[in-house]
Amino acid sequence: MVPTDLKQKPAVAGNLRISAMADFPSTQWHLVRGTALSQDGRRAAFGTLVEAYRPAILAYLRARVGVGDAEDLLQSFLAASYEHAWFARADPEFGSFRGFLLVMLKRHVGHWRERRQLPVERLDDDATVAEMATGEDPERAFDGRFLMTLTAQALARLRQSYVQRDRAALYDCMLPLLTSPPERGELVRLAARLKMPPNTLAVELRRLRDRLAGAMREQLAELCVDPLIADRDWQALRSGR
Repeated sequence: MVPTDLKQKPAVAGNLRISAMADFPSTQWHLVRGTALSQDGRRAAFGTLVEAYRPAILAYLRARVGVGDAEDLLQSFLAASYEHAWFARADPEFGSFRGFLLVMLKRHVGHWRERRQLPVERLDDDATVAEMATGEDPERAFDGRFLMTLTAQALARLRQSYVQRDRAALYDCMLPLLTSPPERGELVRLAARLKMPPNTLAVELRRLRDRLAGAMREQLAELCVDPLIADRDWQALRSGR
């Protein structure tokens, strides 16, 4: 949802490099660009982005500054992002929305620490400092939630494709098997319920797994400048660094 308090004093963007219009693909990126539109369009686009990526932002902030300050810092970050349309001015030099968002978060936390007269961490050392305090690497926490968002978006697209082919029941039955292999005899029972041979169901399940991975990469590619950057982000997300 769009932050309720958008009129609170925003954080300063500092020396963050931004440009008027980033040369990113459309589709998902039209939401990012949409945060610079008219008030109604801007609010709708920003709200959609926040709904999708708020968990990743909050996970980063909790690992970076602790649970106690993370929620307030989240609200100030979203307020500043909305007021200054930061998302709409993402510099393609960063290569991806994921990379740009991480830089924005690091800068925002740095300004927050300055205002509170806390020691300012160097950007390349923030993960080490945060790990000492929370035991969790901020970028890993961010990437874990970011990957979950990509998964949810990809699953929604896949289900729609099955619905369009009148195969929603098949999709819904296979969905639980994506996260854990079927137990002994489970595939046979499920095939009987769906009135199809077990071998056919096994093939369908394998295809769904492949389609999910492909759909996730497509979602990520829509937020990256080019395939090389998308591949780099994909490897980072999958490896957990």
